[in-house]
Amino acid sequence: MTPDAPPSPAPARPRVLPRVGPVRSRAGMTFVGAVLLLLVGSANGLLLAWQSTVQHRITHTLSIDRALMQVLADLLDSETGQRGYLLTGDAAFLVPYTQGLGRVAAEMPRLAAELRGNTEQETRLAALRPAIDRKFAELDRTIALDRAGDRTGALALVRAGEGKAEMDEIRRIVETMRSREDELLIGYQQHAHQIETWVGLGSVVSVGIMALLAVLALREAARRAALSRFLPAELAPLLERGGSMEQGGGLRLGERRHAGIAFVDMRGSTTIAERADPETVAILITGFRRCVVQAARETGGMIDKFMGDGALVVFGVPEVRADAAAGALAFAERLEALVEAWNAGSAHDPVRIGIGVHCGEVFVGVVGDDDRLEFTVLGDAVNVAARLEQATKTFGVTTLVSQAALDAARPGDGPHGAAWREVSRTALRGRREGFPIYGRAA
Repeated sequence: MTPDAPPSPAPARPRVLPRVGPVRSRAGMTFVGAVLLLLVGSANGLLLAWQSTVQHRITHTLSIDRALMQVLADLLDSETGQRGYLLTGDAAFLVPYTQGLGRVAAEMPRLAAELRGNTEQETRLAALRPAIDRKFAELDRTIALDRAGDRTGALALVRAGEGKAEMDEIRRIVETMRSREDELLIGYQQHAHQIETWVGLGSVVSVGIMALLAVLALREAARRAALSRFLPAELAPLLERGGSMEQGGGLRLGERRHAGIAFVDMRGSTTIAERADPETVAILITGFRRCVVQAARETGGMIDKFMGDGALVVFGVPEVRADAAAGALAFAERLEALVEAWNAGSAHDPVRIGIGVHCGEVFVGVVGDDDRLEFTVLGDAVNVAARLEQATKTFGVTTLVSQAALDAARPGDGPHGAAWREVSRTALRGRREGFPIYGRAA
């Protein structure tokens, strides 16, 4: 039996082979896991770089736009205070006059710092400064004449129109600067969406998308909490339902949106100031704003902001609405009725209003930090609505609407077609091309 002994070492082989496979498998899994972690980390790094760069640029641009609007609003407050003082002699009107002067003086250096390095905008700012100085010089001269006992001379200086010419020049420069910032916003958004597309391509599409969605979900939750704390009350319930601006770059990056725009202004503020004391003026402004709030609430509009005795109301923002233009038209009709009823039930002189309605593409987004967030609506559609509101004075009507607004509201499917008549096709002030505009049919 001795020759059969050599085969006995064979059992040693099974003790080696079963251990080779698991070791190699664990090494392969570790390598794949490391590669996946590296790829996911790279995707997250690109995303963070994208967020930091694009958010900074958009925030910077919106900050400039907000500062320009604030300077213009402060100038208007000062002018209103000056007019009220000269017409009534009540020193209380000098408070907004001096406060506006101080706010403009504080805002201009900040605006200059924001524009530093932008040669084109710095040139426009250099033209804006002396225009503002001339405007305040005109205001100061009238106040000085009145204090010297020559109120008639002060009012004559106002009627001469020097102050109006200066204010028109200031508005022109500010609108040009804001238009340039809006162009920059569009470029930044396009760049952001290109980067988003690049991040989504590659060998880790599924992992990258999951990581992106997780990051965006966390950021969106933080945004919703901030919105419910600081922004208009209309935004909070929409965000809780998850229906607000969740495509594209999100709330902080903003997006382009088709919206209906209504610009409202209370007429005859100077006349009211001439006949009423400051308390009565405040009561009238408050009553006017209540009418705007009620009309917006009933027709689905969101009040973007109040500006003295005016307001900007938007439809189809922040939640997409197919009837945004129809809502804006309904708002104008409802506000007219509310103001008429308010006038009928009050002892004050009748308050007249002007409303401009247009629709088109706008930029909507949120700018600021957790200490202060602001919802912003920008674009040419807003400017057109404002021009239409100003043109109501020229055509002697309460409301003017654009052809675009009527077309978007589908007048053939509702009552709007018969309710409006064409009043002009001439270009609005500050625009080169004309288009049909409509007033309420008699």
